[in-house]
Parts: sequence; structure tokens; C-alpha cells
Amino acid sequence: MTITLSAMAKSRVALLLALLLLMNPIEASALHSLDKYVNNKHLAAPGLLILNLADGQVIAQNSPESLRIPASVLKLVSSTAALHFVGGDTRYVTKIFGTETKNSYLIRGSLDPWMTSNLSLAKKNGQKYLPSLISKANPSKKRKITVYYLGLFDKDRYDLSLNLKRRGIKATFKKVDAAKANQLATEEISSLISLPLSEMVKFVTLYSENTLANRLAMAAARKIGFERDSKGLTRTLKLALEEIGVNSQGLIAKDGSGLDKDNRLSTQTVVELLSKIRDNSEFLAIYEGLPVAGESGTLKKRFTENGPEAAGQVKAKTGWLRNTVTLAGYVKSADKEYAFAILADGITPTLSARKKARAAMDRLLAAIVTGNH
Repeated sequence: MTITLSAMAKSRVALLLALLLLMNPIEASALHSLDKYVNNKHLAAPGLLILNLADGQVIAQNSPESLRIPASVLKLVSSTAALHFVGGDTRYVTKIFGTETKNSYLIRGSLDPWMTSNLSLAKKNGQKYLPSLISKANPSKKRKITVYYLGLFDKDRYDLSLNLKRRGIKATFKKVDAAKANQLATEEISSLISLPLSEMVKFVTLYSENTLANRLAMAAARKIGFERDSKGLTRTLKLALEEIGVNSQGLIAKDGSGLDKDNRLSTQTVVELLSKIRDNSEFLAIYEGLPVAGESGTLKKRFTENGPEAAGQVKAKTGWLRNTVTLAGYVKSADKEYAFAILADGITPTLSARKKARAAMDRLLAAIVTGNH
């Protein structure tokens, strides 16, 4: 039996569809009209999720619960954990003391995540310059000194030794525990106080600095008494997410930076996180630090050739490894704002393939900005 619609019935159906489109023009068709962007061969079936922050409506998705390699998108989770457990107002203090032995000093640090022995970086970024403590303690530039220390990262201690060597100072470094440090220290000579942790988070998010991101994750683990290994970092990041109401199922953190190819994260978790922190003042540093398409940070040169309509309308964290290109953040379209995550971890491990994947992502977001989909 064949059922046909009368002219009046067809008119009513057409009117109803028109009304639905007027009520929500993007969402009403987006799941279908974004398919060509989501299914772009250069993205190689990515994990993907895009939703309207106002009403939670999903406008595009592809295997959002599948566990993918996040690359530097993991830094969003590390930063969240640091802000949640350590606090954005936290500052790190590093002091130098004299001792009872001539030409011997004690550096007592607090594992400042952003210490440096590079003067140009210190001036450019506001990082604290560790060699300045030695200069204050050893103004006459004695050629042989002994430096007892605790609370310094091994790399920072090593960089300090190289800095002093270049200046003709031979320093013997001896690591001590807190009890020994208390015995050695006499008068305090000088100190360094870091920028607030929130400023470190902004820098990590904007420029994707790996060492700092890893140290922030470790600072969070240390604060709550977890080990600073893969197991401890995973527990730390999962607990941070769970405490703010984000599903952390399947998350694996081999590091805090996203460099390890065995890290795992779903776009579902990332988008839930982005939704939770968007208007939460505790995590404002993450949003403020996100690169802006075509304007700043790791997105400064993106959205210029591909998807230029999205320039200034996307704030997102980038990431990449050999066979992975990722992007997660926020995109605006008129009066709407969407949270999104794209984890493309199955692409060919070549520069050309990564460029094509980025271009496909840029065009997808531009289509959302313009509503041309």
C-alpha cells in the first residue's frame, strides 16, 4: 500500500521543518552537515566531539569515548590538576644561605617548576634566574665554591653548574636532606620568589612548554602525597577530574606533558573538562592562556590559509606526535560557543600528513564559525 501526502499535508510538514530550523538552525542539521569534515580522510577517523556549551547539544561526534593519544592536549588535564591541588596563587621560594665554612653555601629550594639558568629566558618570561643567588652570595667571584642544596630539580642543578663553569667558577654540588640543611644554614643571603602558578599555567597553555607541564603535574601529585611516576600521575589527574565532576575513565598519564605515545585520553573526557572549567574562576588561567587562532601562541600561524574565517574565534590547545595531531578548546559562532576536542592519532607519520590533518581541522572549525555546513 502506498501512502501519499495531500498538498495541505505536505505544506504542514514543510512548515514544521522550517520552524525547527528557525528554532535551532545549526544544531538541527549539524550532525549530518558536518559529516564531510569529520570524515575527512586526512583525519583518519579521529576521536571527535563538539557540543554547544549553552545546552549541551552535540553537533558532531566520532567515537568520543574511544581512548586516543592526546599529545599536548594532555596539558589541559595537567594544568587542571595543578590549579586544583596546588592552587593558582602558589609561589615557590628559593633561598641561599651562608654556612660556617668559607666559600660554602646552601641553596634551599621548593622545586620551583619554572626555575632557569638562562638569563634571556628569565628576562623574557619572568622566570627566576637561579645563578643570581650565587652572584649575591659570591660577589667577589671566588673560583672554587661548594654548594649544598635541596629542593632543586636535577636539570636545574645541572644547568646552574654549567652556567657557573662558563663564568670560570668551579662549583662542587652536594645534595642534602632537610635535617642537614638546618644544621648547615647560618644567615640568609638572598631569595627568589616565583610568579604565581597561574602564570605558569598560562605559559604552558599558550606555548606548550613540555618541561614545565610535566613539573606542574608532578607538583600536583606531590601535593596530595602520590608518587611522581606514571602510576602516581595517572592517579593524580584522574582524581582531579573526578573531584570536579568529569568522567576520567581510561585515562593513562605516562607523563604530564603529553610527549609519551602511551598516554591515553578520550574526547568525551576532554570536552567534559572544557565544559566544567569554562566559567570556573579556579581554572581561569587555562582559558586565558589558550592560543587564539591566527593571533597567538601555537595557533599564531594557523587558520591563515585554511579556515581564515575562524581567526580570532577559536581558542584551543594544540598537540602533535609523529602519527598524531590534536586540538581541543572553544569555538564561537555568532552568539554560540562550543567546546570541542579532536584527537587524530591514526595519521601517516609524515610532515605532509600532519599538515593536511591540521588543515582539515581548521576547515571544520571555520565551518562552525560561519554556519556554512
